[in-house]
Amino acid sequence: MFSNLRRHQRRISGRKSTAELRDFGQYQVLFLAESEEMLLAQIREVPVAEYNTQRRRLAMGEAPRQQKHRLHRHSVRTIQALVDQHTELLTVLESQALEYQLDS
Repeated sequence: MFSNLRRHQRRISGRKSTAELRDFGQYQVLFLAESEEMLLAQIREVPVAEYNTQRRRLAMGEAPRQQKHRLHRHSVRTIQALVDQHTELLTVLESQALEYQLDS
């Protein structure tokens, strides 16, 4: 099935690459509603806590793809952000180590 989807994507877009297929996301939701009000009622049935849990899982699943995209498109800015994160973590770890030494 996936090979047919990729073939049709190539045919429609005219491109060899089907990397865009990954961008559709990890979820597909099907609602059966005859009106906008019915659709909104079905959406409201989803518990907020469950929605937030699934949204976090989706974000965690998408993070590697987004990081790869950022490295490819904005490499200098992305690498600088990673260096800044690393420096910040080192500062936190050093301050925790000093607190631990003072408590001992």
